[in-house]
Amino acid sequence: MYSSPNDSMRKRGQSRFLPAFAVLVMSLALVNCSDDPEETPPVSDAGTGGDNPDGGGGQDGGGGQDGGGGQDGGGEQDGGTPDAGDDGRDEPQCAPSAVRCTEESIDDLDLLTTVSTGLIREDSTTAGEFHTYVDARAGGSPQTQSYTYVRFTQQGLTQVKIDDQAALASMDWDISFRRFIIRVNSGVSGPSCTLVARTPDGTTFESVTAVDSSWEFKAEGYYTETCEMIIHEAGLGPATEMGSFWAYQACLAMSGNVFVVRLADGRHVKFQVTHYYDPEPQEVCNRTGSVPAPTGAAQFRVKWAFLP
Repeated sequence: MYSSPNDSMRKRGQSRFLPAFAVLVMSLALVNCSDDPEETPPVSDAGTGGDNPDGGGGQDGGGGQDGGGGQDGGGEQDGGTPDAGDDGRDEPQCAPSAVRCTEESIDDLDLLTTVSTGLIREDSTTAGEFHTYVDARAGGSPQTQSYTYVRFTQQGLTQVKIDDQAALASMDWDISFRRFIIRVNSGVSGPSCTLVARTPDGTTFESVTAVDSSWEFKAEGYYTETCEMIIHEAGLGPATEMGSFWAYQACLAMSGNVFVVRLADGRHVKFQVTHYYDPEPQEVCNRTGSVPAPTGAAQFRVKWAFLP
């Protein structure tokens, strides 16, 4: 496996983050928060706050999940690779590549060394179509856990038990979730070659039945050549390749965009985010542009299927 980032990188990221984190904690202490208040815009910055638009989305049970993520003692991990089984996964068609801007990523994205305990659950599967619940709360807001890293298998999404900083050198994961950010394993996000194409506006999930040669598949590229972060058009977090799954007003409304993911082994998956909040608050957000509390923020429901 590709070697993990060195200890000095981890220490540098942690030391640069601590002062800002302390200020954030003090400010949050002055706010009278409910268990799950409305999503509110953050102050955009080039560091610790860059991936937290739900400021006070609160911990809606994030720290008390039922162990679905299988955290084994914080930084202790089992190498990041789940039991292979018969998941239909072939050898990658690419060699591990060097990941640019890793130190900046650790600081800007608040990449941690505590493995996510977020639950992954298949809510239903019909004729090869998966409807998956992903708990991306990461312990609450501000987050205290890593992204939830998963890979696509014939049985559904399978968690890869790995922390953020180790994931920068791991080929084992395909896609990751934390709060409202989704990243894939390629480009500045990871050493693999998981690519994303966004289908044209108005494309329905059901209409995507094969890969179109006109689609442009892209690696994650939310850093410039000089390692300056490229911010999402809404001013919230990095401009990831799946960042257009939402549109921001006073809440995260679903855009309905359909993406196609090219995995490292050459397989393709069509993918759509249907919910960021719990179902009822999400419907209100989509319809009115505001969301009632409690929101159930950062509890994704995604729909996906392998393409022939």
